[in-house]
Amino acid sequence: MDKEHEIVVTSRIRLARNLKNYKFPVKMTGEESNEIIDAVNNAIKDKDLNFKLTYMRDLTDVEKFVFIEKHFISPALSENKNNGAFLLSADDKISIMINEEDHIRIQTLGYGMCLNECWEQATKVDDMLEEHLDYAFDKELGYIASCPTNIGTGMRASVMLHLPALSMTNQMDRILFGISQLGIAVRGVYGEGTKSMGHLFQISNQGTLGATEETLIEKISQIVMQIVQKEQITREQFRKNNFDDIEDQIHRAYGILTNARSICSDEAMKLLSYVKLGKEMGIMSKVDNKNLYGLMVEVQPNNILSNANEQLNLKERDKIRAEIIRNKLLG
Repeated sequence: MDKEHEIVVTSRIRLARNLKNYKFPVKMTGEESNEIIDAVNNAIKDKDLNFKLTYMRDLTDVEKFVFIEKHFISPALSENKNNGAFLLSADDKISIMINEEDHIRIQTLGYGMCLNECWEQATKVDDMLEEHLDYAFDKELGYIASCPTNIGTGMRASVMLHLPALSMTNQMDRILFGISQLGIAVRGVYGEGTKSMGHLFQISNQGTLGATEETLIEKISQIVMQIVQKEQITREQFRKNNFDDIEDQIHRAYGILTNARSICSDEAMKLLSYVKLGKEMGIMSKVDNKNLYGLMVEVQPNNILSNANEQLNLKERDKIRAEIIRNKLLG
């Protein structure tokens, strides 16, 4: 795997679309919301695609948060429990959120640096929907969205970056300030209003007006590669100047994770980040065949509750998390 693909964990393209002659979701009635859901679902079914429709009102709180932790839906959609819904492809790579902030949010996900591939998938789905749906579109402004920052292409291109070296050397604040001046947003693991965990950061464009999708993707890609290069340089500095210290920290993290009998999610994410760094620097070869990002997702609170299929208190959940990590790292 290319080194930049180790640092770039996932790529995502999201398209915001609205239908003509309908109010934005925040102002719609339940009947209007159901009309939107039916229209989008019928458009997808007409193409005989393997998508599953799920209504937010049919999910428990735990189930909603599992979909959020897996990045299939947004926290905002989960809050629209009465009128929201989503379509998810069988391979989990494409989701279509309905009645979130906009009528339609098409989202495509991929591992590593693959924004162009995600864009190709997203625009195909978008074209298929537009064959049946009448989008709100202005010749001068572009696609109309409920938030002014989404007017234009309606596209957000984002990547999830694993930046432990920059975080550990306190360089992130300066970098984040610098890229914010370029119209780039930095968010936490689950998007706007969420925090970074396990040294994971989401980088995305802020505005969509006045530029083509390809231009926005190229801009994000260039900035991401600059951040990746800074992370790689800092890791090399670790190797040259602080190798004993970083090696010790990585092995200590592995030791705690493979022996702990109880661990909270924040500590688990931090220590798994160190082990992931060790794998990528060639320090922790015993985890070369382990999907550490997948493990980070698996041990999130609601994933644990869902898999347990029973009520758990905080202490019980922390014990199960520790057991999952031990089994995955040692197995």
